[in-house]
Amino acid sequence: MDNNAIVEELNQLLKGTHMGIGIFEDLEGKLQSERLKKEFHGLLDKLKMHAHSLSALIQTCGGDPVESAGIKGMVSEAVEMLKNLMIGNDKQVLEEAVKNMKMAQKALHAFDEKHLVLNDQMKKTMRIMQEDYESMYHMLHKYLIEFQ
Repeated sequence: MDNNAIVEELNQLLKGTHMGIGIFEDLEGKLQSERLKKEFHGLLDKLKMHAHSLSALIQTCGGDPVESAGIKGMVSEAVEMLKNLMIGNDKQVLEEAVKNMKMAQKALHAFDEKHLVLNDQMKKTMRIMQEDYESMYHMLHKYLIEFQ
């Protein structure tokens, strides 16, 4: 696969990461629990680190990283935020966060399945993101069980 195609697909992951950051920032603002707010802050830091890592990979491939979720992503993000207006408690925030983390895992898995041959830096970045997403999902799911 050529660099242009890799750059395009890495930018798609980056758009999704930007969208996730926006959604999780919105969800964090709806939390009541200070403990959960701290967890979400850490989660957001990891997502921002992923965005930075993806941007660096794109630049290494000679591409220009996107700086937002794009038009489609912003529309999707706005729809999610409208749905989130009805969220009234921490359990509902956690349910939405778990759902969004599953979507992130699926997107990363799809990228990984499509690109079996990546350079070492890309493999490392994808592995770190996968491990982080799995860890974040389990943390969110643990709190969800606790809040039931």
